[in-house]
Amino acid sequence: MQVTVDWIKSHFCQFNREYFGGELPLPKFSVCNARTRLGALRFKWKAVRTGFFSSSVKRQCYDYEIRISNYYDVPEREYQNTLLHEMIHYYIAVKNLRDTSVHGTTFRRLMNQLNAKGWGITVRTDTKGWPVARRNEGKPRIVLAGVTTENKCFLSVVSPRYVRTIDRMASKNMLIKNHSWHVTTNDYFRNFPQSRTLRGKVVSKDFFEKTVAAMQPLTLS
Repeated sequence: MQVTVDWIKSHFCQFNREYFGGELPLPKFSVCNARTRLGALRFKWKAVRTGFFSSSVKRQCYDYEIRISNYYDVPEREYQNTLLHEMIHYYIAVKNLRDTSVHGTTFRRLMNQLNAKGWGITVRTDTKGWPVARRNEGKPRIVLAGVTTENKCFLSVVSPRYVRTIDRMASKNMLIKNHSWHVTTNDYFRNFPQSRTLRGKVVSKDFFEKTVAAMQPLTLS
């Protein structure tokens, strides 16, 4: 199954009535293609003074958005659990509830209450073995291949939006002897996160050379 914005909105309204007393304002909704984060609660914030004569400030959040990933093709129940997970975060934020951490005691208490009603919400979801949506199979990925001054070889899948930024970082990094860019549909890279920073997975020299030779070179103009 693949979700849509209308699906998210419809189930949000249903769950809001059934489990949150209809107290959650309607946020924005969007569908993304993230591999490692099935859901996310996004928002903007600004610093606000707590009083006219006070120098202390607090963070005021606004413009909330719930995002659900369509990277996998899984049963509807998984998407519902993911949406409920993000709605717990949203409830904690809107109600300005204190918690010990991102998934602290308050989050887990609310999660357990919903799971007692038959849901399967978790703090983290293990997606190993989940089927990838057909449109993501064989998807081209941009790969950074580099060698450090210690002759360690590394590979990284890079988000297209950050290629030029990371290329500049690699060019200026004194610990990187050389680097190159490539495009590939090699299934080996399917589970790599799309990096937005200069990082990579260290591999053997033999594997590095064979993998790089099989990829299509990418020239940055």
